[in-house]
Amino acid sequence: MFRVIFILFISFSLLFSQSNKETVFDDFNDEFSVEKVDSSWDPLKLYNIPMTQFNDFVYMYIMGPIAKGYRYVVSKPIREGVSNVFHNIQFPIRVTNNLLQFKFNNALEESARFAINSTYGLAGFIDIAKSEGGIERHDEDFGQTLGFYGMSNDIHIVLPLFGPSNLRDTIGLVGDAFVDPIYHAQRRDWNVFKSNNFYLFVNTYKIGNEYSLHVDEYENIRKDSVDLYILLKSVYEQRRDALIEE
Repeated sequence: MFRVIFILFISFSLLFSQSNKETVFDDFNDEFSVEKVDSSWDPLKLYNIPMTQFNDFVYMYIMGPIAKGYRYVVSKPIREGVSNVFHNIQFPIRVTNNLLQFKFNNALEESARFAINSTYGLAGFIDIAKSEGGIERHDEDFGQTLGFYGMSNDIHIVLPLFGPSNLRDTIGLVGDAFVDPIYHAQRRDWNVFKSNNFYLFVNTYKIGNEYSLHVDEYENIRKDSVDLYILLKSVYEQRRDALIEE
């Protein structure tokens, strides 16, 4: 049962993990439009379009109602605090990729954020490093690192249940897993989660909680789109390129 729920909820995790979740949806209307559609080479288009339609069905008719029910029961400050805790736990991903991109000051600030939020911020529940210290997040992942070193995003891929990606960022997901504490909390007898089912439950909750903070924004985006696949592809690729150039 846990595995089924996990598969349903994980669908939007790629968009949240590889973009600044505080700005990605806000930027849809400000930075990107249908007029900016990328008409570049798209060798997987015949696969990507039906996969986008499948994912959209899952988002709208399975994940959406569940996320809205959870949102009704749990207040927004609590859900934001939970999101902060998971973000805090995954600081090794950000530190590693900032270092790989020679962003040493950003890596130092990420380390400071982790130390402050883990103690004074109640294990990261409160982002006190930002609210009191003015230390901003520096979200970097391995997909951005590969882009920093020149790997292109030529092949766009819509992953089953994960959503928009490309070959570079899909490889990046694998790279990030090597330094992700949540991923390494399972599978071995001495790790935190003694059961894979419990690991799946925790990861499912992480993703479902995150989606509950953005479910309305996705629905607002899709309702006015003429071609959902083209819109999501354009938004995703332009946003990722913008993050790499920062």
